[in-house]
Amino acid sequence: MEEERPFLARISVGLPHDDAPESLLRGRDADGKLSKPLATVVRAFPTLKESDAIWPVRIHTLGVFSLTLNGKPVSLDSNPARQALEFLKTLIAFGGREVGVSSLASALWPEADAQVAQCSVDAALCSLRKLLGEERALVSMDGSISLDPHTCWVDAWDFEKTLAMTRRILNGDGTGENAGRLELLSSRLLDLYQGHFLTGQDTTSWSVSLRERLRIKFIHHLLAAGCYWEARGLWDKAIPCYQRGLEVDDLVEDFYQRLMVCCLETQSISEGLAVYRRCRKVLSIVLGLQPAPETEALHHALMGAIVGKHTA
Repeated sequence: MEEERPFLARISVGLPHDDAPESLLRGRDADGKLSKPLATVVRAFPTLKESDAIWPVRIHTLGVFSLTLNGKPVSLDSNPARQALEFLKTLIAFGGREVGVSSLASALWPEADAQVAQCSVDAALCSLRKLLGEERALVSMDGSISLDPHTCWVDAWDFEKTLAMTRRILNGDGTGENAGRLELLSSRLLDLYQGHFLTGQDTTSWSVSLRERLRIKFIHHLLAAGCYWEARGLWDKAIPCYQRGLEVDDLVEDFYQRLMVCCLETQSISEGLAVYRRCRKVLSIVLGLQPAPETEALHHALMGAIVGKHTA
Protein backbone atom coordinates (compact mmCIF):
# COMPACT_ATOMS: atom_id res chain seq x y z
CA MET A 1 0.00 0.00 0.00
CA GLU A 2 2.91 2.37 0.58
CA GLU A 3 3.67 2.12 -3.12
CA GLU A 4 0.16 2.97 -4.27
CA ARG A 5 -0.20 6.25 -2.38
CA PRO A 6 2.54 8.23 -4.18
CA PHE A 7 1.50 6.72 -7.49
CA LEU A 8 -2.12 7.76 -7.10
CA ALA A 9 -1.07 11.17 -5.84
CA ARG A 10 1.19 11.89 -8.80
CA ILE A 11 -0.76 10.67 -11.81
CA SER A 12 -3.86 12.81 -11.35
CA VAL A 13 -2.98 15.16 -14.22
CA GLY A 14 -1.83 14.01 -17.63
CA LEU A 15 -0.46 10.59 -16.68
CA PRO A 16 -2.38 7.28 -16.84
CA HIS A 17 -4.94 6.82 -14.10
CA ASP A 18 -5.15 3.86 -11.74
CA ASP A 19 -7.92 2.29 -13.78
CA ALA A 20 -5.97 2.58 -17.06
CA PRO A 21 -5.47 -0.63 -19.05
CA GLU A 22 -2.67 -2.89 -17.87
CA SER A 23 -1.06 -2.55 -21.28
CA LEU A 24 -0.39 1.11 -20.49
CA LEU A 25 0.67 0.83 -16.89
CA ARG A 26 2.84 -2.27 -17.31
CA GLY A 27 3.24 -2.57 -13.59
CA ARG A 28 0.56 -4.75 -12.02
CA ASP A 29 0.46 -8.23 -10.61
CA ALA A 30 -2.30 -10.79 -11.16
CA ASP A 31 -4.52 -9.09 -8.57
CA GLY A 32 -4.22 -5.69 -10.23
CA LYS A 33 -1.93 -4.26 -7.53
CA LEU A 34 0.93 -2.00 -8.53
CA SER A 35 4.03 -4.16 -8.64
CA LYS A 36 6.73 -1.76 -9.79
CA PRO A 37 8.18 1.43 -8.32
CA LEU A 38 6.59 4.72 -9.33
CA ALA A 39 9.47 5.74 -11.57
CA THR A 40 9.40 2.50 -13.53
CA VAL A 41 5.67 2.60 -14.09
CA VAL A 42 5.48 6.25 -15.10
CA ARG A 43 8.54 6.16 -17.33
CA ALA A 44 7.18 3.11 -19.11
CA PHE A 45 4.00 4.96 -20.05
CA PRO A 46 5.37 7.56 -22.49
CA THR A 47 7.90 5.29 -24.16
CA LEU A 48 5.88 2.08 -24.30
CA LYS A 49 9.19 0.31 -24.86
CA GLU A 50 7.65 -3.14 -24.51
CA SER A 51 4.56 -2.41 -26.57
CA ASP A 52 5.28 -3.36 -30.17
CA ALA A 53 1.88 -5.05 -30.18
CA ILE A 54 0.26 -1.71 -29.29
CA TRP A 55 2.48 0.45 -31.50
CA PRO A 56 3.44 -1.67 -34.52
CA VAL A 57 4.80 1.45 -36.23
CA ARG A 58 7.45 3.43 -34.32
CA ILE A 59 8.96 6.52 -35.96
CA HIS A 60 11.94 8.43 -34.56
CA THR A 61 12.51 11.91 -35.97
CA LEU A 62 14.34 13.70 -33.15
CA GLY A 63 17.94 13.13 -34.11
CA VAL A 64 18.60 10.40 -36.66
CA PHE A 65 15.46 9.28 -38.48
CA SER A 66 14.44 5.65 -38.06
CA LEU A 67 11.37 3.53 -38.70
CA THR A 68 10.47 0.28 -36.96
CA LEU A 69 7.68 -2.01 -38.12
CA ASN A 70 6.53 -4.71 -35.72
CA GLY A 71 9.83 -4.48 -33.87
CA LYS A 72 12.02 -4.70 -36.97
CA PRO A 73 13.95 -1.69 -38.35
CA VAL A 74 13.23 -0.69 -41.93
CA SER A 75 16.20 -0.14 -44.22
CA LEU A 76 16.33 3.51 -45.20
CA ASP A 77 18.50 2.87 -48.24
CA SER A 78 16.22 0.60 -50.21
CA ASN A 79 14.88 2.21 -53.38
CA PRO A 80 11.27 1.01 -52.99
CA ALA A 81 10.99 2.66 -49.57
CA ARG A 82 12.74 5.92 -50.39
CA GLN A 83 9.76 7.75 -51.88
CA ALA A 84 7.45 6.54 -49.11
CA LEU A 85 9.89 7.63 -46.39
CA GLU A 86 10.31 11.11 -47.86
CA PHE A 87 6.54 11.43 -47.97
CA LEU A 88 6.32 10.15 -44.38
CA LYS A 89 8.85 12.71 -43.12
CA THR A 90 6.97 15.53 -44.81
CA LEU A 91 3.65 14.31 -43.43
CA ILE A 92 5.07 14.33 -39.89
CA ALA A 93 6.66 17.75 -40.40
CA PHE A 94 3.18 19.09 -41.13
CA GLY A 95 1.83 17.51 -37.96
CA GLY A 96 0.96 14.03 -39.17
CA ARG A 97 -2.76 14.55 -38.67
CA GLU A 98 -5.27 15.89 -41.19
CA VAL A 99 -2.60 17.31 -43.47
CA GLY A 100 -3.93 18.83 -46.66
CA VAL A 101 -2.87 17.26 -49.93
CA SER A 102 -2.05 20.68 -51.35
CA SER A 103 0.42 21.36 -48.52
CA LEU A 104 2.22 18.09 -49.17
CA ALA A 105 2.28 18.65 -52.90
CA SER A 106 3.65 22.19 -52.55
CA ALA A 107 6.36 21.01 -50.18
CA LEU A 108 7.53 18.01 -52.21
CA TRP A 109 6.81 19.07 -55.79
CA PRO A 110 6.76 22.88 -55.80
CA GLU A 111 7.45 23.19 -59.53
CA ALA A 112 4.83 20.70 -60.66
CA ASP A 113 1.44 21.71 -62.01
CA ALA A 114 -1.68 20.73 -60.09
CA GLN A 115 -2.39 17.53 -62.02
CA VAL A 116 1.17 16.22 -61.85
CA ALA A 117 1.41 17.11 -58.16
CA GLN A 118 -1.83 15.23 -57.40
CA CYS A 119 -0.57 12.16 -59.25
CA SER A 120 2.70 12.36 -57.32
CA VAL A 121 0.85 12.55 -54.00
CA ASP A 122 -1.32 9.57 -54.95
CA ALA A 123 1.75 7.51 -55.88
CA ALA A 124 3.65 8.45 -52.72
CA LEU A 125 0.63 7.74 -50.54
CA CYS A 126 0.20 4.34 -52.18
CA SER A 127 3.87 3.57 -51.47
CA LEU A 128 3.51 4.70 -47.86
CA ARG A 129 0.41 2.60 -47.25
CA LYS A 130 2.16 -0.39 -48.79
CA LEU A 131 5.13 0.17 -46.49
CA LEU A 132 3.24 0.81 -43.25
CA GLY A 133 0.06 -1.15 -43.86
CA GLU A 134 -3.15 -0.17 -45.60
CA GLU A 135 -4.91 1.31 -42.57
CA ARG A 136 -1.99 3.21 -41.06
CA ALA A 137 -1.91 6.11 -43.50
CA LEU A 138 -5.48 7.33 -43.59
CA VAL A 139 -7.32 9.54 -46.04
CA SER A 140 -10.25 11.49 -44.64
CA MET A 141 -13.46 12.46 -46.40
CA ASP A 142 -12.11 15.93 -47.22
CA GLY A 143 -8.98 14.49 -48.77
CA SER A 144 -6.54 15.25 -45.95
CA ILE A 145 -4.02 12.61 -44.85
CA SER A 146 -3.23 11.37 -41.35
CA LEU A 147 -1.16 8.71 -39.67
CA ASP A 148 -3.30 6.41 -37.56
CA PRO A 149 -2.55 7.45 -33.94
CA HIS A 150 -3.72 4.06 -32.67
CA THR A 151 -1.01 2.12 -34.49
CA CYS A 152 1.71 4.73 -35.15
CA TRP A 153 3.98 6.14 -32.43
CA VAL A 154 5.99 9.25 -33.34
CA ASP A 155 8.61 10.60 -30.94
CA ALA A 156 7.76 14.21 -31.85
CA TRP A 157 4.12 13.60 -30.86
CA ASP A 158 5.22 12.02 -27.58
CA PHE A 159 7.61 14.92 -26.97
CA GLU A 160 4.91 17.56 -27.41
CA LYS A 161 2.41 15.60 -25.30
CA THR A 162 4.92 15.21 -22.47
CA LEU A 163 5.93 18.85 -22.81
CA ALA A 164 2.31 19.91 -22.33
CA MET A 165 2.18 17.90 -19.09
CA THR A 166 5.31 19.56 -17.74
CA ARG A 167 4.00 22.99 -18.72
CA ARG A 168 0.88 22.49 -16.62
CA ILE A 169 3.05 21.70 -13.61
CA LEU A 170 5.48 24.57 -14.16
CA ASN A 171 2.66 27.06 -14.63
CA GLY A 172 0.50 25.86 -11.78
CA ASP A 173 2.66 24.31 -9.07
CA GLY A 174 3.60 27.03 -6.62
CA THR A 175 4.07 24.69 -3.67
CA GLY A 176 6.33 22.04 -5.18
CA GLU A 177 3.88 19.22 -4.51
CA ASN A 178 4.24 18.01 -8.09
CA ALA A 179 8.05 18.03 -8.08
CA GLY A 180 8.23 14.25 -8.36
CA ARG A 181 6.02 14.15 -11.42
CA LEU A 182 7.92 17.02 -13.02
CA GLU A 183 11.21 15.20 -12.53
CA LEU A 184 9.87 12.05 -14.18
CA LEU A 185 8.36 13.90 -17.11
CA SER A 186 11.48 16.04 -17.58
CA SER A 187 13.59 12.90 -17.64
CA ARG A 188 11.33 11.55 -20.37
CA LEU A 189 11.79 14.73 -22.42
CA LEU A 190 15.56 14.39 -22.15
CA ASP A 191 15.29 10.81 -23.39
CA LEU A 192 13.07 11.79 -26.30
CA TYR A 193 15.06 14.77 -27.54
CA GLN A 194 18.02 12.95 -29.06
CA GLY A 195 18.70 15.77 -31.48
CA HIS A 196 16.97 18.34 -33.62
CA PHE A 197 14.08 17.26 -35.84
CA LEU A 198 15.36 15.24 -38.82
CA THR A 199 19.03 15.89 -38.07
CA GLY A 200 21.21 15.26 -41.07
CA GLN A 201 18.36 15.60 -43.57
CA ASP A 202 18.42 18.13 -46.36
CA THR A 203 17.29 21.49 -45.00
CA THR A 204 13.88 22.41 -46.35
CA SER A 205 11.32 25.00 -45.35
CA TRP A 206 8.91 22.34 -44.14
CA SER A 207 11.49 20.60 -41.94
CA VAL A 208 13.02 23.80 -40.55
CA SER A 209 9.67 25.08 -39.30
CA LEU A 210 9.01 22.12 -37.00
CA ARG A 211 12.70 21.78 -36.13
CA GLU A 212 12.84 25.34 -34.82
CA ARG A 213 9.49 25.07 -33.03
CA LEU A 214 10.52 21.95 -31.12
CA ARG A 215 14.00 23.30 -30.39
CA ILE A 216 12.59 26.54 -28.94
CA LYS A 217 10.01 24.65 -26.89
CA PHE A 218 12.73 22.43 -25.44
CA ILE A 219 14.91 25.44 -24.60
CA HIS A 220 11.98 27.14 -22.83
CA HIS A 221 11.27 23.96 -20.90
CA LEU A 222 14.87 23.59 -19.74
CA LEU A 223 14.99 27.19 -18.56
CA ALA A 224 11.63 26.94 -16.80
CA ALA A 225 12.45 23.61 -15.18
CA GLY A 226 15.84 24.90 -14.03
CA CYS A 227 14.23 27.96 -12.46
CA TYR A 228 11.64 25.71 -10.78
CA TRP A 229 14.43 23.75 -9.09
CA GLU A 230 16.37 26.91 -8.28
CA ALA A 231 13.35 28.38 -6.49
CA ARG A 232 13.41 25.34 -4.21
CA GLY A 233 17.16 25.44 -3.62
CA LEU A 234 17.69 22.18 -5.52
CA TRP A 235 20.81 23.23 -7.36
CA ASP A 236 21.80 19.66 -8.24
CA LYS A 237 18.61 19.39 -10.30
CA ALA A 238 18.79 22.87 -11.83
CA ILE A 239 22.37 22.60 -13.07
CA PRO A 240 21.77 19.60 -15.41
CA CYS A 241 18.86 21.49 -17.03
CA TYR A 242 21.14 24.37 -17.99
CA GLN A 243 23.97 22.08 -19.04
CA ARG A 244 21.63 20.19 -21.36
CA GLY A 245 20.41 23.54 -22.65
CA LEU A 246 23.93 24.44 -23.75
CA GLU A 247 24.14 21.10 -25.56
CA VAL A 248 21.00 22.04 -27.46
CA ASP A 249 22.06 25.64 -28.19
CA ASP A 250 25.25 27.13 -26.78
CA LEU A 251 24.31 30.62 -28.00
CA VAL A 252 21.50 31.03 -25.44
CA GLU A 253 23.13 33.34 -22.91
CA ASP A 254 20.44 32.70 -20.31
CA PHE A 255 21.83 29.19 -19.78
CA TYR A 256 25.28 30.58 -18.95
CA GLN A 257 23.79 33.13 -16.59
CA ARG A 258 21.70 30.58 -14.70
CA LEU A 259 24.68 28.23 -14.41
CA MET A 260 26.75 31.07 -12.97
CA VAL A 261 24.00 31.77 -10.43
CA CYS A 262 23.98 28.10 -9.43
CA CYS A 263 27.77 28.13 -9.07
CA LEU A 264 27.55 31.21 -6.83
CA GLU A 265 24.92 29.58 -4.66
CA THR A 266 26.91 26.36 -4.30
CA GLN A 267 30.24 28.16 -3.89
CA SER A 268 31.56 26.43 -7.01
CA ILE A 269 33.52 29.52 -7.99
CA SER A 270 36.06 27.98 -10.36
CA GLU A 271 33.27 26.19 -12.25
CA GLY A 272 31.35 29.45 -12.50
CA LEU A 273 34.36 31.25 -13.94
CA ALA A 274 34.82 28.45 -16.47
CA VAL A 275 31.20 28.93 -17.54
CA TYR A 276 31.82 32.65 -18.01
CA ARG A 277 34.96 32.05 -20.10
CA ARG A 278 33.08 29.62 -22.31
CA CYS A 279 30.23 32.10 -22.74
CA ARG A 280 32.59 34.91 -23.71
CA LYS A 281 34.48 32.72 -26.16
CA VAL A 282 31.40 31.27 -27.88
CA LEU A 283 29.62 34.60 -28.23
CA SER A 284 32.75 36.28 -29.55
CA ILE A 285 33.67 33.61 -32.09
CA VAL A 286 30.19 32.81 -33.39
CA LEU A 287 28.35 36.12 -33.09
CA GLY A 288 31.10 38.68 -32.63
CA LEU A 289 29.43 39.85 -29.42
CA GLN A 290 30.48 40.47 -25.83
CA PRO A 291 28.52 39.03 -22.89
CA ALA A 292 25.49 40.98 -21.71
CA PRO A 293 25.74 43.31 -18.68
CA GLU A 294 23.89 40.72 -16.58
CA THR A 295 26.53 38.12 -17.42
CA GLU A 296 29.34 40.57 -16.59
CA ALA A 297 27.67 41.36 -13.25
CA LEU A 298 27.64 37.65 -12.39
CA HIS A 299 31.29 37.43 -13.40
CA HIS A 300 32.13 40.27 -11.01
CA ALA A 301 30.18 38.49 -8.27
CA LEU A 302 32.20 35.34 -8.85
CA MET A 303 35.46 37.29 -8.75
CA GLY A 304 34.25 38.99 -5.57
CA ALA A 305 33.59 35.59 -4.03
CA ILE A 306 37.23 34.66 -4.65
CA VAL A 307 38.42 37.86 -2.96
CA GLY A 308 36.04 37.17 -0.07
CA LYS A 309 37.51 33.69 0.40
CA HIS A 310 41.07 35.03 0.44
CA THR A 311 40.29 37.74 2.97
CA ALA A 312 38.16 35.61 5.26
